[in-house]
Amino acid sequence: MFDCDPEEKSQTLLAFCNRLQELSGGEGLDMRPVLDQARVRRAGPGEILFAAGDRLEDLYFIGSGLVRYFYLTPDGREFNKNFVSNGGVVTCLSSFLEAEPSPFFTQSLEETVLVCLPMDLVRKLRADGFRWERIINRFIVSLALQKERREASFLLDDAAHRYEAFLKEFAEVTPRLPQYHIASYLGITPVALSRIRSRRAGRDAS
Repeated sequence: MFDCDPEEKSQTLLAFCNRLQELSGGEGLDMRPVLDQARVRRAGPGEILFAAGDRLEDLYFIGSGLVRYFYLTPDGREFNKNFVSNGGVVTCLSSFLEAEPSPFFTQSLEETVLVCLPMDLVRKLRADGFRWERIINRFIVSLALQKERREASFLLDDAAHRYEAFLKEFAEVTPRLPQYHIASYLGITPVALSRIRSRRAGRDAS
């Protein structure tokens, strides 16, 4: 990753601060700690943001771009866990909440601009002010609920229903994802996904 130019940094931080103010309900967050310590960085396609085993020093907010979370098995197979795009948070909850090493990797799938906040600052903001606590907890709850829905889908739904749920949840980014990444997220092969897509297209055409 490399630092953005001053103009892009200024625009990205302004959009980020405006978004946080919206989430606060217009209660007037003190942005000085964020502006003092935030960095705005650009990651190229395919760049690893953090790896399995890393203890995270930063929490990332996506200004623009697309990031995937994935697990890597000892024999080199990848399994996608999540996709995050504009306005989303990139972190590992166990690292943020318990300072544990991340069990997964994160990788930018396209040119991605990130607001990087030191993890210690985010923890301090959460502990020191109820407005910040409420906003940060919203992100934590959102990540936890997403994880719960995904686990339930794997246990209760077949692959076709998981694909339909994926199209709803990731409608914005689906056109930007290669089919093999979607198949990996669904826990099926690209060939199986192609069959599901063909049957779906046939139903839509009838």
